[in-house]
Amino acid sequence: MSHYVGLDVGSISVDAVVVTDGAEILEARYVRHLGRPLPAALEVLESVLADHGPVEGLCLTGSGACVIADLLGVPFVNEVMAQARAAAVLAPGVRTVIEIGGTESKLIVLGRSADGKVRVEDFAMNSLCAAGTGSFLDQQASRMKVDIEEFSRLALRSETPPRVAGRCSVFAKSDMIHLQQLGTPDYDIIAGLCYAMAHNFKGTVGLGKAFDRPIAFQGGVASNAGMVRAFRDVLGLHDGELIIPPHCGCTGAIGAVLQTLDEGRDCALKGLDPLRNYVNEPHREAVRLPALRGDDYALDVDPRPLPQRDGPVDVYVGVDIGSISTNVVVIDAEHNVVARRYLMTEGRPIEAVRRGLSEVGRELGDRVTVRGCATTGSGRYLIGELIGADLIKNEITTHARAAVEADPRVDTVFEIGGQDAKYMSLQDGAVVDFAMNKVCAAGTGSFLEEQAERLGLKIEEEFGREALSSTEPCKLGERCTVFMESDLTYHQQRGVRRRDLVGGLCYSIVSNYLNRVVEGRKVGEVIFFQGGVAFNRGVKAAFEAVLGRPVIVPPHHDILGAIGAAILAHEHAGPTSAFRGFDLSNLRYELKTFECTRCANRCEIHQVAIEGRKPLHYGSRCGRFDDEARHDLGRGLPRLFAERDDALLNAYPQAEPREPIGLSIGIPRALSFFDRYPFWKAFFTEIGCRVVLSSPTNKRIVRLGSEAMHTETCFPICLAHGHVLDLMDQGVDYVFVPSVVDLEHEAEDAVRSYACPLAQSLPYLLRAALRPGPDGPQFLAPVLHFASGRATVDKELHRLGRGLGVPAGRVQTALDAAWQAQEAFRRRLLDRGREVIDGLGKDQHAVVIVSRPYNGCDPGANLGVPDKLRDMGMTAIPLDMLPLDLPTLGRDFPHMYWKYGQSILAGARYIAEHPNLHAIYVTNFRCGPDSFVTKFFDRMLGQPYLTIEIDQHSADVGALTRCEAFVDSIRGGRARGGRPAMRTAAAVTPPRRDRLRTVCVPHMGDHSIVMAACVRANGLEAEALPMSDSESLELGRQFTTGKECYPCILTTGDMVKRTRRPDFDPETTAFFMPQACGPCRFGQYHHFHRMVLDELGLRDVPMIVLDQGRGFRKDVRGFGPGFYRTCWQLTLIVDFLLKAVHEIRPYEVNEGETDRVYQEGLQELAEVVEGHGDHMARAAEIRRRLESIPTDRSEPRPIVGIVGEIYVRSHAFANSFLVRKLERLGAQVLLPPLQEWLDYIAAERRATSRQRGAFGELALEALAQWVCRRDERRVAAVFDGLAGPMPRESSMRDVLRIGSRYLDPSVKGEAILSMARAAEYAHHGVHGIVNVSPFGCMPGAIVNGLLEEFRRDHDAIPVLRLAFDGVDQPGEDMLLDAFVHQARQRLNGRP
Repeated sequence: MSHYVGLDVGSISVDAVVVTDGAEILEARYVRHLGRPLPAALEVLESVLADHGPVEGLCLTGSGACVIADLLGVPFVNEVMAQARAAAVLAPGVRTVIEIGGTESKLIVLGRSADGKVRVEDFAMNSLCAAGTGSFLDQQASRMKVDIEEFSRLALRSETPPRVAGRCSVFAKSDMIHLQQLGTPDYDIIAGLCYAMAHNFKGTVGLGKAFDRPIAFQGGVASNAGMVRAFRDVLGLHDGELIIPPHCGCTGAIGAVLQTLDEGRDCALKGLDPLRNYVNEPHREAVRLPALRGDDYALDVDPRPLPQRDGPVDVYVGVDIGSISTNVVVIDAEHNVVARRYLMTEGRPIEAVRRGLSEVGRELGDRVTVRGCATTGSGRYLIGELIGADLIKNEITTHARAAVEADPRVDTVFEIGGQDAKYMSLQDGAVVDFAMNKVCAAGTGSFLEEQAERLGLKIEEEFGREALSSTEPCKLGERCTVFMESDLTYHQQRGVRRRDLVGGLCYSIVSNYLNRVVEGRKVGEVIFFQGGVAFNRGVKAAFEAVLGRPVIVPPHHDILGAIGAAILAHEHAGPTSAFRGFDLSNLRYELKTFECTRCANRCEIHQVAIEGRKPLHYGSRCGRFDDEARHDLGRGLPRLFAERDDALLNAYPQAEPREPIGLSIGIPRALSFFDRYPFWKAFFTEIGCRVVLSSPTNKRIVRLGSEAMHTETCFPICLAHGHVLDLMDQGVDYVFVPSVVDLEHEAEDAVRSYACPLAQSLPYLLRAALRPGPDGPQFLAPVLHFASGRATVDKELHRLGRGLGVPAGRVQTALDAAWQAQEAFRRRLLDRGREVIDGLGKDQHAVVIVSRPYNGCDPGANLGVPDKLRDMGMTAIPLDMLPLDLPTLGRDFPHMYWKYGQSILAGARYIAEHPNLHAIYVTNFRCGPDSFVTKFFDRMLGQPYLTIEIDQHSADVGALTRCEAFVDSIRGGRARGGRPAMRTAAAVTPPRRDRLRTVCVPHMGDHSIVMAACVRANGLEAEALPMSDSESLELGRQFTTGKECYPCILTTGDMVKRTRRPDFDPETTAFFMPQACGPCRFGQYHHFHRMVLDELGLRDVPMIVLDQGRGFRKDVRGFGPGFYRTCWQLTLIVDFLLKAVHEIRPYEVNEGETDRVYQEGLQELAEVVEGHGDHMARAAEIRRRLESIPTDRSEPRPIVGIVGEIYVRSHAFANSFLVRKLERLGAQVLLPPLQEWLDYIAAERRATSRQRGAFGELALEALAQWVCRRDERRVAAVFDGLAGPMPRESSMRDVLRIGSRYLDPSVKGEAILSMARAAEYAHHGVHGIVNVSPFGCMPGAIVNGLLEEFRRDHDAIPVLRLAFDGVDQPGEDMLLDAFVHQARQRLNGRP
């Protein structure tokens, strides 16, 4: 009997099995590699071979195994195929496989081919930004000080698991920590994490896919009983429907052997020497950073002994209850630390505080008298009431106070704790600006601790020492801890040394903090670095390396929050203290969690029942269980958001129709509901329908929405899915989900007043995800253009009324009532806002909640921010109660084409002009428009403000802290102004011939080379910038927050890189950027680039903008009389050349010949154009050279069609050289030409001219179209027979018709083009579709949401969704390999 070794090298462990050729498993091993995957794999192999002797072969799988397979010359098996093969043998008959490993989760749908063999029918993996892997559970078990086996058992004890966010591991971790601070039992938290992972897997990896039963659960996580229970409940499985195969943790290794034997591949092992040699060699393929220089600074953390004196010393107690640590400090009247404790919270804050107080109490004995006590940190309210605190203060205030005490000169504080990070700017001892981490900068301290454990290092001593020992730290990602971990894994798998990874992590933590927390705010000269992470000498050295200035770690840096609390307790001390003493050993308490059902919020209430005292309650948003004293400051202040809600619901007062027609219309409390409901209610009630609202936003709505979506989008879209499902459950006849394309056009000079493209696309996403059947509620989805005026809206709603059988007269009456109700609502808000603002006294302050209505005005989503502010004595004003000057805003921001963006920027201007108004910007994680609008808002406001991000995570403790600190800074007289004013419309110009500059054209594929040549041919200087690279990415990230689109980051980096070249001359250089009119974010790039140039001190370097809309012809003429037509012809030629390259290169006999001929031809084209030669003749010559390249087509290849965002699909660096990778895997690729976009924007110009009645413009556009079509025929004739299966482009009319099956053409931009292209590909017989987009791209998310419906229409054609943001993704090659395997199956007739 022959023996084979299967080896699965993953991100966390090395799994090995010894299998016979009869599929008998003789041994299975699991070894954690602690960040050393290749050495660990070598050790495991040596051990296995020593135990079992020579084996017949070695078979490899796993994200870290490719290198080993190449070195040893043995087969590598794709992980998806390996897991599927193992499932087929170990759990015969399963239809679906759930596999969760260390950092990857997979869903594999199995089927059978015509010959009866099990095959992969579909598969999906977790995205980078998703929780739900084994390492996450390991980390949380470690944090809670339980081993993973106990973690599994504890989960089964829970009867009411709390809600924990599941979309992102950072969200989930934040929720877990806040639950700990509220005293939630550890077994409930553990169960909540298990259910969060199961819900997350279903809602992200599953993305609406069917979980056909029975299901095999594989991977290390399948051994966790809590996860098994969670999956059974979440998926609604019965006994026998969830199968845990034997050796479930090693199924990848088992499947690798079985698959290799099935395929008959040679897997003979010839020895391990190549792997040994590789392990012992240094590897430099990673980007390297300068070595970190430590200064061996002293860490002063020792208390000062109490002075010897008669009688007790007056002291003050400070307690900081943080996410990771709990700190207790005692200071004397001179603010000397006389006792201190730094304890790990370990998920038990009450026990940690009790222990800390007991220890310092025993240490000080009867030598002290406590005169005051204060608490701070995320658990401050619970602990404050428990121990009798005299003062409860937020962390910003306490950290700042302690810093000033340590050195009155301090002007900047960096504080990084376990889960939260803070920045403070101080002036004369007062906080004038501050920021706390948003989600993507969360968890930095705990992340370092987790990575230290993963790498086998002690965080306290070894981590910093290891970082400083690196002579060349490895550059890692810095966008988010999830992305950092991904980069870490990627480089681990390629053999980068541990010390270089640790040094790179220190750099990443610093870059993440500066880019995501500080975000361009002032960094002064006296900088304090405090918090637990300041123990880490590597991070301190990285701060100094990046900033180029010294950073001070002050005494007691790790407990300064507690010290600040104690100082404030002294400064606010009364004659007596409420402090209950150091000894709480007799304190008896019980923790309980229950759900309050008194309102729709369905809050999880955490009760601390203390023996002999009134129970304490936490977690209610409405304040029902709060101590009444907490609301005293707000008595007498108006509840403007409640008033707004009342106006929204009752501006049209009639509740029931006077003449019912027997139909019920469900209206979801989502998106347009929050400012259009008076209109909808009046219209439907007046035509005789009963209006039914969905339930107010609650956790059930959130869960329904999260699990129903087919795409990763923002929180409001998720909520909309949940609200619609709620209405469908109520059994209404129709659900009203209009596509509101745009809103009233008040900013006269603005090009558009669009809604967000995701909001525009809502009915189409809902249809694809929810698939309403003929027997259930139907969707009413009119396309509404409010910007086009009342007549257009009325016409569409008349059509809707006819469809419901309502007479035209009654529809018109209803419309009259609807417009009146909407105007009454608007007037009521403005009148009330004016009344409140006029009533503010000279020294009275108010806060404007700046937001889209569906972010800031949904009481179930806004974290109760308005009521929190009121309880602090601060009036909160909705943005739409301000008299905003929108008409003049359009002159300054003509291309702010989002209506809500216009309102927000007008709000910034209004607030800046009123000294007693301040801003809190409520946005949502992944909001595309806000990634730019917030930057513009910041510059326009010119003063500090607070940003609060909302999302699926439930805890609002962080919002409370931020609001308290913000109110403290207002009352402390924070600074106004001081930020540079933003330049607006005048900052972008057409090219000027009286002052020649070199126009730098950004790279977006090879078209930029011939475009620059065309510019030069017309008498202007031009330079085609080279393809972006890692330097572009690094520079771009320095000037962006990471929320902007990836193309914006790269083009920003390219621009900045050009300014740093030695030959850069600001007097003779300009930068080019096309301009679009929305609704995606591309049209904001040029304003953003203008801001970056200003920030670089290059205010006189112009941005040359080519308007693709109404100003197109004027802008084009600025480049010369023949510019456009020549550019068009060259675009066609390059498009056809690329089609020819993609047709020939996969089959070339001599590798590299196609590229050589193509690149030579491209340069010749540029030279011919610049020399005014015959570029058509040169194109024909290049065609002849390409045609003569020898090819071998004996082995047919599957054809893969790429769709998606135009920049990423066309830019090889941006898409990680996707076309090359697919070709190396054996595919032929089709790529949409640039012509597609030019045709589309030309069609849009014609449509706009027609709508405006500009028939002269329309005639010119029609003539241009005729000329363009003639040119296209000429170029197509040159490349006839060489341009692949789709040589000619369909007319744009046909493209939009095809795409309208999935999306209405009123949703402008790339989404409908991608859907149409996918359908055309399928019609032409391609074997798989890849949708590429930047991470967070709105059109990309729309396409991803529609592709499942597309697959249903096209015989389950393989579809792969890829998002790019410059982070190396360890699983990408595996995804591509599995996808090409599916496409090959389809080619071979086994769909």
